[in-house]
Amino acid sequence: MYKFLVCFSFFLMTTTIWSQDAILPPDFRQHNLTQFNANLLNPSYGMDWNNPNSFSIWTRWQWQTVDGDPTSIYANYTHQLNQESALGVGFLQHNTGVFLDIGANVNYAYTFLFENNIKVIAGFNLSGFQEKLADDRFTPDPDDVSQLEDINEFIVSFSPGIRLQVNQFSFGLALENALDFNLSGGGDRMDFRILTGTLSNDFLLTIFSDNDSFVRPIIYVRSIPDQDTQFGINGLFSTSKFWVQGGYNSFYGVSGGIGATFAKQFSIGGLLEFGTDTSLNDEDPTFELIASYHFGKPDNRKKVVDFDVEKDDELALESIRAEEELQKQKAFETQKKSDLEKTSEATTKEITQQQEDFEKEKRIKDSIVALQLAKMKLLAEQKKRDSIAKLQNQKVVVEKNEVYREVAKEEGVEPGFYLIANVFGTKRYYESFMLTLKKKGLNPQSFYRSKDKFNYVYLARYNTIDEARRARDSKFFGRYPDKTWIFRVRGQ
Repeated sequence: MYKFLVCFSFFLMTTTIWSQDAILPPDFRQHNLTQFNANLLNPSYGMDWNNPNSFSIWTRWQWQTVDGDPTSIYANYTHQLNQESALGVGFLQHNTGVFLDIGANVNYAYTFLFENNIKVIAGFNLSGFQEKLADDRFTPDPDDVSQLEDINEFIVSFSPGIRLQVNQFSFGLALENALDFNLSGGGDRMDFRILTGTLSNDFLLTIFSDNDSFVRPIIYVRSIPDQDTQFGINGLFSTSKFWVQGGYNSFYGVSGGIGATFAKQFSIGGLLEFGTDTSLNDEDPTFELIASYHFGKPDNRKKVVDFDVEKDDELALESIRAEEELQKQKAFETQKKSDLEKTSEATTKEITQQQEDFEKEKRIKDSIVALQLAKMKLLAEQKKRDSIAKLQNQKVVVEKNEVYREVAKEEGVEPGFYLIANVFGTKRYYESFMLTLKKKGLNPQSFYRSKDKFNYVYLARYNTIDEARRARDSKFFGRYPDKTWIFRVRGQ
């Protein structure tokens, strides 16, 4: 503790006299992390903002001079274990200007699901790093031996975070260094517990036929010991091909960044930050670089199953009656044969006559049932042709902010309007999602598109756009609270 205070005091005196560096807070300067590696801002963001499964590298060069000023490097791999949890493992190097921390970080996040589309996501960062003096630009007093002692300690830090999410709105709290331990036995560390609160909302968009595009405004407050409380705002516009972000921090200043994604897997971007605080007026701009490789989303996609042909009430009733008639006939045949076998008093002639009568009666009934089934089949085929013709002639005007897609035809898929709940490319996650819907009392169906190699899970098929919209807007008549969208097959 004493060594720390002495070295820290010398650093402050040196920077004050020379006026070369501003006094930095002890945080990781992670306030711009909204697209990748966001678990440094709040551990719960490792569940979704880190875009699992992905490996991402973030580096920040404070005031541009790479070797002479404080820098941060964070390389992290995030893997979604299942629909409820994600795990991240990373390398962290952080230079505060006084101390250099080098070590590893483990992130874990878990989602608790509730009704009405409410989620609580809890997580933590567990860091272990070697800490030593990083700045040697001032000369200690040779008469004070304690100043010559180098600081080289191993620190373990535990930082929890939690987030409440309702639909697309979320509120998060994170506490950096809630618990930390000096495993080198050098005494207690200074209290650097930093509390961060965030408010955000995702506004979903459809751009480039991409349903994952969104605009995310973020407001945050950071309470830092012995420093002014930081507050700021960030804005992120993200698509499958690029992202743009901008922000303001009350200490570090204004920022703007842009990035691009290539082949849906590799992303790279950069950000510049300009100090507006009076203590930072003479400093050069800060810049950040981010690179990420996506190994594939662990969420939504599926396989073809059979489709129910929609029948009207009259045809359905006739089908039920025909089945009942067949069951009665089978029971009659069984009983008749049993009676014939048990008739020991009848003569061979009488038995033969009874058998002939029985076969004749059976042929007549078989003919009647066959005619009924043939009639039903013709009526069903005609009904289906009329329905397809009606579907093809419908004109759809896409509403504002409506997620709607249509294709002329799709092999093996009946024309109609499908209420899509999710899209999957991984069999394991598809099967898990289907099982979840069935447990909720739903009867999910699916089809496979060879064009994009995705599997589409839908809740129901409709003949008109009005029926599909009513089902979507009513949250599938109150049975499915999550977001759905409409996919149309015209059948042309």
